[in-house]
Amino acid sequence: MYLPRIAIITILGVAPAALGCRCPSGCRLPATTCAPCNLPVSSVEAKPPNLVLLTPECQGENCGLQPLPSPSETYRMLTPTECQCRAATNANVANMVELEEHWASVIMECDSNAVRENLVLQRDLLALHAGDVRNKAAATALEAYYQLAGLEARQAYLDQAILEVRKSSERAEKLRESGIAVAIDRDELSARLSKLEDQRLQAQYARVQLNGQLQKMLGCPVSESDFFWPQLDWAPEMSALDPEAELASGLPNRFDLRGIKLVLCNLEKTTLRVARGVLAVADGTLGSVEPTEGIVHHLRCIRCSEHEVDVRCRQLAMLHNDTEQLATAEIKNAVYEVVLQQQRVMLARDAVQQRRANVQGMQDRRDAEDIQVFEISTARGRLFDAEADLIQQVAALKIALVHLRRAQAALAAECGFSPKPCCEGKCDGHCMQK
Repeated sequence: MYLPRIAIITILGVAPAALGCRCPSGCRLPATTCAPCNLPVSSVEAKPPNLVLLTPECQGENCGLQPLPSPSETYRMLTPTECQCRAATNANVANMVELEEHWASVIMECDSNAVRENLVLQRDLLALHAGDVRNKAAATALEAYYQLAGLEARQAYLDQAILEVRKSSERAEKLRESGIAVAIDRDELSARLSKLEDQRLQAQYARVQLNGQLQKMLGCPVSESDFFWPQLDWAPEMSALDPEAELASGLPNRFDLRGIKLVLCNLEKTTLRVARGVLAVADGTLGSVEPTEGIVHHLRCIRCSEHEVDVRCRQLAMLHNDTEQLATAEIKNAVYEVVLQQQRVMLARDAVQQRRANVQGMQDRRDAEDIQVFEISTARGRLFDAEADLIQQVAALKIALVHLRRAQAALAAECGFSPKPCCEGKCDGHCMQK
């Protein structure tokens, strides 16, 4: 028995209502929220607020503000090598990548040859990536280490400068109370003291930040009451660098170049999946076009499926050349950063020498030429500034050397992390046969 067409249409229309709606919202898009622009309108007076009246009075120890964390009598002693290698060892992402390598090895032992070929390459790339992560972690930790070292060293000069300004301010106030005119601007002294005390507050905050960063990277408990004390040789490295020699020694170790070359040298039709993944890291649109799985698609594209290997070879070669140019620029830029900092260290040293000589000369001529103590105090303050700047420039030079070793992929290797991919050194894949 056949139902009339109108009956079939009626049944189909009624059935959803009888069975329950599969789209309770009626398949309509929900409305989005919108705040109307109905803000009040008024005229205003361009008058700054009187913040002195708004801010509560706070004088010295009577202030109830929370103090910044400060170190106790003991520190954790830390050398540059310990900082570098502990950070490389504790790099969390690198350790997770090594677990991924292990899992790849497990699958390789129990799957097909095609899967094994892909996973061998994938495992080698993971090893290189882990080395790269450890290299960067060591560089980040060392940079924080030298920043902390410079901060702690400059703190002594900052404290001396504050003490010198306070002594001058107290002398000027006593002379004023005695009715004696002084050849110094007390407002200028007050402004300089406020500026120096603000610098000390910022230094205390930076110390807390840098210690917390190092605690996390070195595997120590994060605590605002536990501080590191950097132990290092402050003698600056002033030997001349040869940019070409530094490039020649660093370029072969670059993890990014080694990874691309690894795939380029060993690419076959069976390992196209790995090539697509490497290209996708460079740009999300690369490696995105893949043949559709299934027998019908294979039959229809049997004439063009082999062409993908040639396309990927060309893309990998272009990516390798581009990456090599960027790596070359990074290494040479790091060399010239070191050269720049070496010259800045010399300028800062000359400034310290000149200001020391100036202070000593003023002290020697004080009685003969009636040089006031305020002049000597001002000159001594400029000397403290110059000595703090010299510390800053030497610390910046050590950081520049860290940048160079990072660009040369040397920091992880110095700590014993030197990945040796099993496919590296073999270069007879499809891309090399033309």
